[in-house]
Amino acid sequence: MSKTILSIETSTNICSISLFKNKKLISIKEDMDRNHASLLAPFVKDVFDESNIKISDIDAIALSIGPGSYTGLRIGLSFSKGIAFSLNKPIIPVNTIESLNYSIKDSNYFIIIHAYKDFFYIQEYKNGKKFKDTLFEKISFIGDDSIIYGYTNNDFKKNIITIKPSSKNIANIAYTCYDDYICKNIKLIKPNYIKPIQFKKNIS
Repeated sequence: MSKTILSIETSTNICSISLFKNKKLISIKEDMDRNHASLLAPFVKDVFDESNIKISDIDAIALSIGPGSYTGLRIGLSFSKGIAFSLNKPIIPVNTIESLNYSIKDSNYFIIIHAYKDFFYIQEYKNGKKFKDTLFEKISFIGDDSIIYGYTNNDFKKNIITIKPSSKNIANIAYTCYDDYICKNIKLIKPNYIKPIQFKKNIS
């Protein structure tokens, strides 16, 4: 597929920006310090400066849409919409868990993304296919003999095979599902939070 895609991943503490042309990685910038707001613009400038490709030449923006960090997802979506509106380009929203699943070859397993404290976004797979809905839950219910892939920056008493969220994974899904996922009406795109945002009540 002859397409140039700017790919953005901000669903966890990792800020990842990459530029692909015709399915080939041209440039990538990543940071794990949860500095999305301050790093997104410089990283985007860097990948284009290194590639000699103009940002106006992209065909679409591939974006990790969640589940994941409320703040990270909002920052990534707002930034992506700003570019998309200014350049009149579409966005390809990609489920973060689906992007982690891209290279897994097992049949029966779980994919997890750490939310906060001891809660995770959890997706079970059977025969390589999604089984039931994504859960927001503790991982204590997952059997010790189960295969678990995913990402957490905390130490949990589970044998987790680490797959870090990356804009490279997002771009891979975007190319594979380009026609099915592309969204030209970007006003309709919302973060996939899974769990509703809960605001703390002020106690007087």
